[in-house]
Amino acid sequence: MPAASGYHGLMSHDSPSERAASTLVRLPVLDVPVTVPDGAFASTVAPASPANPAVALLDDTSFAHRYDAGATLGEGGMGVVRAAGDHRIGREVAMKTMRAADGARRDLVARFLREACVQGQLEHPAIVPVYDLGRDPEGAIYFTMKRVRGVTFEQIVARLRLNDPEALRQYSRRRLLSAFVSVCQAVEFAHARGVVHRDLKPANVMVGDFGEVYVLDWGVAKLVGTPDALVADRPSIISTADGGPRTMAGATMGTPGYMAPEQARGEPVDGRADVYSLGAILFELLCLQPLHGRTTVEAALGSTLLGADARASVRAPQMDVPPELEAMCVKATALDPAARFQSAQEVIDCLERFLDGDRDLERRRELAAQHTRSARQAALEALAEGQDEPAARTRALREVGRALALDPSNTEAIATLVRLLTLPPKELPAEAAAEIRSASARTQRAIAKGAMFGYLAWFLFVPFGVWMGVRDPVVSLVASALWAVAAVTAYVALRRPDGTGRVRTAAFLATSVAACATSAVCGPYVLVPTLAVINVILWLLLADRSQRATIVGLACLSILLPAVLEWTHLVRFYYFRDRRVTIVPSMLHFPAVPTHAFLLAASLMLVVLAAVLIIRFRDDLSEAERRLHLQAWQLKQLLPPEAHDASDGAR
Repeated sequence: MPAASGYHGLMSHDSPSERAASTLVRLPVLDVPVTVPDGAFASTVAPASPANPAVALLDDTSFAHRYDAGATLGEGGMGVVRAAGDHRIGREVAMKTMRAADGARRDLVARFLREACVQGQLEHPAIVPVYDLGRDPEGAIYFTMKRVRGVTFEQIVARLRLNDPEALRQYSRRRLLSAFVSVCQAVEFAHARGVVHRDLKPANVMVGDFGEVYVLDWGVAKLVGTPDALVADRPSIISTADGGPRTMAGATMGTPGYMAPEQARGEPVDGRADVYSLGAILFELLCLQPLHGRTTVEAALGSTLLGADARASVRAPQMDVPPELEAMCVKATALDPAARFQSAQEVIDCLERFLDGDRDLERRRELAAQHTRSARQAALEALAEGQDEPAARTRALREVGRALALDPSNTEAIATLVRLLTLPPKELPAEAAAEIRSASARTQRAIAKGAMFGYLAWFLFVPFGVWMGVRDPVVSLVASALWAVAAVTAYVALRRPDGTGRVRTAAFLATSVAACATSAVCGPYVLVPTLAVINVILWLLLADRSQRATIVGLACLSILLPAVLEWTHLVRFYYFRDRRVTIVPSMLHFPAVPTHAFLLAASLMLVVLAAVLIIRFRDDLSEAERRLHLQAWQLKQLLPPEAHDASDGAR
C-alpha cells in the first residue's frame, strides 16, 4: 500500500523505511478499513462477520464475575467512564462504556472501537494504557484502562484563579511548564505514529499525585492519511455542568475554544491542529484565563475563526508572563497553520530552552528595540522647549533602562542614555528638590547647634573682662544680652526647614547688632571686622539668592554704624595724636597683662571659629562630591564596556 500522507515534521522521528509503507488493517469486530503506518498498529483479531459485527469479539460471559462497576468518573462525547474493580487481576480500573442509545449506530461503534485501539496501541508513559475490550451483559461496548488519580489542568487553573494557597504552593509555574512538556512529548509520540488527538484541552490533561502526567480521551483522534467517517450530518455539542463547551461529535470534531480554526471549519487537519490546542492550553496555564472566552459555543467558535490575542502582556499583565512564553503562545495559536510551530517537538525545544535559561535573544532584541523607540521619542520631548520635561525625562530613562536590561548591546539605547545623563534637566524635578531640601535641613540642624555655641562663646571672655576690670557695667550687660539673643535667634532660624522668611532675616540682624556692640571693646576696627566676616560667611553659605544682598548690607552696617558714631564724635573709640592711635575704652579697662591675654585669646578664638565653620562646610561638600562620583561610577557600571568611552567623552 502507498504511504499515508502527513505534514512536515509529523513523523520526523520515524526512519525512512517506517514512512515508506503502510498496511490496510481492520478494526476489531467491524468491517471498517483504516490505513495506518506499518508498525504503528497491528490487528490481532480477525474481523467480525458482516451479519453481526459485534459478536466475534464482544461476547464476554465472564463480565459479571470479573468486574464490579463503581462510581462515575466522567462523561464525554463518546461515552461514560466509571470506576470498576477487576477481580481477575485484583486491581481497580477505569471502564469506558458506550451509551445504550449509541450502540445501534455502526459509525459510533466504529469510532468508539477506534478510540480503544488507538489508545491501547499508543504505548507511552503519558497515555493511559488499555487493558480489555468487550461488551457487558446489557450489550454496551466497553473497554477498560488504567485507573489514574490526580487533578486535571482545568481543576488546577480554577484553584489558582481563586488564589488557593495550597494550589499556589503545589503548582508553581515551573512545575506546570514541566508537566506541559510531558503533554507535548505524548502528543509528539502520537504524531510520529500518525495519530492526531484533535481534542486537547485542560480537562483532558491529568497530573497525578506523584508527578505523573496523562493525556486523556482519544475518542476523536484521527489517523493521518485516512478519511473521517462522519458521525452525523450536523455536529452535536455536549456542554459542561457550568455551561461551557465539551467535545463536539460530528462533522466538526473537538472542543470549541481549543480546536484549531481549520478544525472548526471542518477542514482536514494534521498535527498542527494539536499544536494550536497546545498553545491554547499554555496560554490558560500562564494567564489563568481561556484564550477564547467561555460565553457560548457560537462565541468561542467565532473567536477561534477570527483569531484571539494571545499576548499575555495585554490580556493578563498582572501575571508577569516572560516575553519568551508569550511569543510561544502567539506562534502556536496563529490562524495560519504554516505560521505555527510545525510540530509538537518544536514546542518542546522552545519551552526547554526557556526552562534551561536559554532566553530567546531575538525576541529580547525586538522588545529592546520597541523600548528604545519609546525612549528616543520621550527624550526628544524632554529636551525640547516648552515640554513637561521632568515627566518626559522620567519616561525616557525608564524606557531606556528596560531596553538595556533586555539587550545591553543596543547602541541606540546607549546613545539615548548618555545624552540624557549628560544634558541635565532645565528645571529641577520635584523629587530632586525635595531631596535637596531634606539634606539642607539636616545640615542646617547641625550648623544651628554649632552657631549657637559659637555666638555663646562671647561668655567665655567674661572672666577676662572681670580680670581687666569693667569700666561700664551697663554697656557690658547690653553687649552680653545682645550675644545671647543672637545665639537663640540663630538657633531657631537655622533649624527652620524652609530656610527663608522674616525669622531668618531677624536672626541675622540680631547677630549683626551683637557684632556691632562688640565695638565697645576696641572700636569698629578691631575684632568687629573679623566677627562680621565670620558671621557673613556663615549666613551666606545657608541663605538663598534673595537674602544675599541683605546679609552683606547688614554685615557692613555692623562696622559702618560705630564708625559713623566715631566720625561724628557722638561716641569716641579712638584718639589720633602725634601719628598715634589711642583706643578709648568704654566697656573695659586695658591693663597690660590682662589686655594682652584677652586680645590673644579673642584672636585665637576667632581663627578657630572660622576654621571650624569652613571645615564643616568643606566636609559636607567633600561628602557630597564623593557620593556624586560614586553614583556616577555605579551608573557607568550599568553600561556595557563599549559605552564607557562615549560616556567619558560626554562628561
